[in-house]
Amino acid sequence: MRPISQLITLAWLCMLSLPNAVAADINAKSALPIKTIADKPCAELPPEETTRLGLIQQMLSEGKPHAALAHLESIKVKSERAELLRAHALRQTGRAPQAQAIYEQLANSCVSGHAYRGLGLIASQGGNLQEALRYLKAASNTLPTEHTIRNDYGYVLMQAGQNEPALHEFLTAVELAPDYRQAAHNLVLLLYKQGDMVKAEAFARQFGLVEDEMQQLKKMTQASNKATP
Repeated sequence: MRPISQLITLAWLCMLSLPNAVAADINAKSALPIKTIADKPCAELPPEETTRLGLIQQMLSEGKPHAALAHLESIKVKSERAELLRAHALRQTGRAPQAQAIYEQLANSCVSGHAYRGLGLIASQGGNLQEALRYLKAASNTLPTEHTIRNDYGYVLMQAGQNEPALHEFLTAVELAPDYRQAAHNLVLLLYKQGDMVKAEAFARQFGLVEDEMQQLKKMTQASNKATP
């Protein structure tokens, strides 16, 4: 796979052919006001509690949110980081209202960027793209070097038809984390959706995507195009 720096020229060529679009106008309920606060560190926890929270974070990464919740109840750690993990676990187990309430409480805390991301993901899953974009933009502004937030923001921009900004977000994500395949997949998917097969497959080769991955992305594109009125 070639260095990421070699992708930039191709990226700018892609951008020249991406049309500008406006996000869909979706009626939204009253949302949490977004406040920009200075980045601040969370209070330091005892090493034992930090280790336990790390193990719970790993459970969430492995797709075990119910186990994560059980361990959170067991250790009873009171901190912003523990509450953030609780909100993530609740969201992943389909309990969005409970998760949203916690995220909103954390929006002005030391984990505000991740809380805004959680609110954005809940809004996106509920089909409210305008609110999702608002929260994910706030998350990106708070944590500009967090590649997962850049990817999430780009994906919702793509859903809203804002293809050029979405491309910027995906490229930022892969430059921040060159091995982050989800952003690479989304970048190729965006180009497929635009009908630019040549550039999509060029990027796929650059990122080392295998044939099975490319075929799956093509199927996703076809399904998306059929669902679009």
